[in-house]
Amino acid sequence: MPKHGGNIYQNPECSAEWLDFSANINPFGVPETVQHAIQRAVAALVHYPDPAQQKLRQALAESHGRLPAEIVCGNGGADVIFRIAHALKPQHALLPVPAFSEYEAALREAGCHVTHWNMPFPYQITPALLDELRQGNYDFLVLCNPNNPTGTGIPPALLEQLLHLAAEKHVFVLLDECFCDMAETEPDIVSMIPRLSEFPHVLVLKSLTKLYALAGLRLGYGICSDQKVTAKIAHTGQPWSVNLLAEAAGIAALSAEDYRKMSLEFLQNERWRLFDELGKLGFRMWKPSANYVFFQAEQCPDLDRQLLPYGILLRHCDTYDGLDATYYRAAVRLPEENQYLLHCLRCILGEEGLLWQQNH
Repeated sequence: MPKHGGNIYQNPECSAEWLDFSANINPFGVPETVQHAIQRAVAALVHYPDPAQQKLRQALAESHGRLPAEIVCGNGGADVIFRIAHALKPQHALLPVPAFSEYEAALREAGCHVTHWNMPFPYQITPALLDELRQGNYDFLVLCNPNNPTGTGIPPALLEQLLHLAAEKHVFVLLDECFCDMAETEPDIVSMIPRLSEFPHVLVLKSLTKLYALAGLRLGYGICSDQKVTAKIAHTGQPWSVNLLAEAAGIAALSAEDYRKMSLEFLQNERWRLFDELGKLGFRMWKPSANYVFFQAEQCPDLDRQLLPYGILLRHCDTYDGLDATYYRAAVRLPEENQYLLHCLRCILGEEGLLWQQNH
């Protein structure tokens, strides 16, 4: 089983008390309007959910300016990834790494051969990927914008080149934009959803889990202008891919505009403050674009374990291909929680360790 962040269950005795920096979830929690929608939907649990998610897909279509038939929903973004792999059955996929582990897990389960393309340091998509795509015999490409775990984006001009080349080579593209909503204030990260009609070979993956703090409910979706593709994915796997509570929550979340604006304004400021303060501790930093900060602690391969006595979970990135035990990812949480993390890190580093980090 691939390792993910957010595993508060690794120590059940204090699972409710963990301060979880390992999962990239909105620290403001579930919006009140969404909570009320879930509560109202409880009475309808005696009925099966709509297997076609008609109301949810209509709401998503209106939100993105697309057609309901262009949208396929699932039990979280990971579920949609697995459905795509089994529906399309690609033979040879190109996967830039480091990357979310479920891409490869889903592709290999569907019998697909996966070739890694190692992003050159500092783990950024470069024009060299065009050469690999041009020379290789691929039928599937995975891109993540911004990348998980690094937070780096794909320059818009390069992304467009990649998508056009993929069309020429008859390569289907899974473009993961699950964190794109939280990076919309960054000019170098642009969503391709408004232009999907130009790229029928591209499916954009989205999730309501991160921005609306619905990790425990699971709700993800994909958008593709080729309606035959979305229909094929929708009919792959078990029926009722979205439960009744998740559908109600998703529809309500799309109307929580004040919550969304407040969250994005908060993230724009707080992620940079956390970035600056972690940098002062001497860590090698990557500029954040979403709701997490990626960094390297070269002399601290067990920083996550050292934080456990403080009640803090930190995402260790050694399970990502291309990264080693010195890389970490920290979610952006509330200011006082981020301050506590920084305090604990200072305690762990100590005066000697802090000086070493600053000198290196």
